[in-house]
Amino acid sequence: MSRLSDRLGALKTARLPSMSTASTMMSRATIWLDGERARTLNSSPGLPIATPLSPSGDVAAALKAIEALAPRPARPGLHTLRVIVGAPFARYHALPWQPLPKPEDWVSVARMQAVQWGAGAEPWRYAVADGAWGRGRLAAAMPEALCAGIERLCKTRKLQLGGIVPGYTFALGQHARRIRDGAIAIAELEETAGAAALAHIGFRRGGGWTGFVALPVPGTLDDLWRDALALCAIDAPERHYVIGPGAADRWIADRSRTQWLAAPWDASS
Repeated sequence: MSRLSDRLGALKTARLPSMSTASTMMSRATIWLDGERARTLNSSPGLPIATPLSPSGDVAAALKAIEALAPRPARPGLHTLRVIVGAPFARYHALPWQPLPKPEDWVSVARMQAVQWGAGAEPWRYAVADGAWGRGRLAAAMPEALCAGIERLCKTRKLQLGGIVPGYTFALGQHARRIRDGAIAIAELEETAGAAALAHIGFRRGGGWTGFVALPVPGTLDDLWRDALALCAIDAPERHYVIGPGAADRWIADRSRTQWLAAPWDASS
């Protein structure tokens, strides 16, 4: 009996890992990046929240800002960094349907289309979202130098890379359950310098992408829909979805056919 009681007493007094110790061995950080700043979305107390880019829109400045905000683990463990990339470091193309059997074939198509539309000599990293057979796809691209620099940072600091995700596709994933497919338009707004914004506008019909355009938003979106339709040469959609920062009234005057969804990286949401 004495031996059993001794063992029970030892179990009661055994020291378990504290919550503070566990937190130093495991962490997750998400950084939002646009042309003006990098900002942490789930910052820990005592860590910087935002770092401006100088000069704005510069890849080297973006990497410097990300380095300032990325975790510096005090001890080995499972530490993850994810970067969500906005304009001008992310761009998008709607790709018409082609009978391509391999996903990498779609990437080649996206590269050729970007060249035809006047892409510069800077190398970009492309990704094409999977889709149904017979339907157009959406391609996203980010500067290769930016992606490679983030990967090097993670390797140097022994961080797990949780993804380098274009802002538009990230926003779609976050709101997928609230977006009903069909003949629809999906606009994702990203604030720029001053009170303006940039609208990434994608059109879908029949389960595939039919058009995509990026336009500045000097005021509200109401007049911009017409311009986007004309540039993409497609019919008017049945429904509009807008993913953006702040309050809907700031960007939309007529909400009768528009559903407002908060931007996942918006500090006010």
